[in-house]
Amino acid sequence: MPTIDTRFHGRIAIDDADILMVDYEILGFPQERRFVLLPHQANSPFLYLQSVSTPSLAFICIDPLLRFPEYQLPPNELPEPLGEASEWAVLCLCTMGNGHTPSMNLRSPLVFNRRTRRGGQFVLSLPYPVQYPLFPEGTSSEAPSHAGTHP
Repeated sequence: MPTIDTRFHGRIAIDDADILMVDYEILGFPQERRFVLLPHQANSPFLYLQSVSTPSLAFICIDPLLRFPEYQLPPNELPEPLGEASEWAVLCLCTMGNGHTPSMNLRSPLVFNRRTRRGGQFVLSLPYPVQYPLFPEGTSSEAPSHAGTHP
């Protein structure tokens, strides 16, 4: 079983079957093509999308339906190789820390086919916000406290 160095979990063993292949570039990271999803902590809605090849690169992400239940993707805007909508796993990148209000990017979701484990990031034509607040104003944040500067 291969091992990788990670930003938040140290050195871990991963199964090749857990690797997500990015066929459609994560904006700004064209060389990064292999990732794994790792838990933030027990009972947290957040996940880390950890690069397999770059230990310092880990994105914080969340299932958008947990914070925006009416979120829908237009199937005609996603490439056919991703399969049917029922096969998709959808995540949104989050921005935290450095004085930013914790938010998720609804305009450019990550979409992966659960069966093939292939996908990437897609910019939608729908007018979803790039910075949708993760927490209603006045509520306590359950956001990762060590988010760093990565989205």
